[in-house]
Amino acid sequence: MLPAFHSVSGVFIEFTKTEHEHGGPGWEFGTCLWSPTVNNRGANSYALMSAPEKGDLVLHFLLTKWPDGTEETRVAGFSYVAKPCQTVQTEPTKADKWANRGSYFRIDLKGYTPFPNPLPMKTLIEEYGEDIRKELIENGPRFYPFNRYGAGLHTVQGIYLGRCTENLYQILAKAMSIEVATTAAKAEPGPEHREYAEARRLSSERYFFARNPSLRKDAIQVYGTSCQACGFDFGARYGAHGAGYIEVHHKDPLSERAEAEWTEEVRTALSQVAVLCANCHRMVHRKKQALTIEQLKDQLQNPPVSS
Repeated sequence: MLPAFHSVSGVFIEFTKTEHEHGGPGWEFGTCLWSPTVNNRGANSYALMSAPEKGDLVLHFLLTKWPDGTEETRVAGFSYVAKPCQTVQTEPTKADKWANRGSYFRIDLKGYTPFPNPLPMKTLIEEYGEDIRKELIENGPRFYPFNRYGAGLHTVQGIYLGRCTENLYQILAKAMSIEVATTAAKAEPGPEHREYAEARRLSSERYFFARNPSLRKDAIQVYGTSCQACGFDFGARYGAHGAGYIEVHHKDPLSERAEAEWTEEVRTALSQVAVLCANCHRMVHRKKQALTIEQLKDQLQNPPVSS
């Protein structure tokens, strides 16, 4: 679920690609936003970097080669601003064509969560282009990520960070079939808050595997794409749309470890992971202590008798 649009002071969109690894170690995708303080002509074209505030939402549009072999831009996930923009003299370890600029803007992020089904940009434009064009014509929003191009649309040339309007936010949620909260969630103590923490930790586990594609790929190669608890296969149920999809799970769950260990430095062997469908993965993590795969299989094979 995405938060209510007005529960944060701003919603922003990052456009990036994996070509230069988002800046390299210490500057990884989903952990920060960064740009030089001026462009190659000395102009301040990255002024919007000063706008995001702590707690603001960032939607990430990522150009990469996806697991299905398609190289394209998709709406990959979302995160929150951990710190407002800082000007730093430290150059990203893989700054690529933005090297030797002297100083850089950096915005630290937290809680990156990948979307289950990243939305292709071309699908967004094909199916919702008219709605986006209408907003451009009627409202002319500033820092909007799209421009009209004849009778069509394209993204603003060279854009890195843009503003997401409420209308565009609703369009994106609708296009991805993601529910948007109607009111801001309250961080109150009690069972609801503890359940939220578990969901956040499960997202961190999914993020770990998203950031460790070789481990995920090897796990699927060894274990296949059928859930090791219930046998569900996304490809068999959803056809080509679900083919190859499965979630990878730590048998020694991140949710049982200190947050400091939720990094790609965690060393994990194939024998320490399993593949699970989304339902079984969620049930494994539903309570502390997390269930083992064997315990979950036992519950599936011996359901409680209804009274």
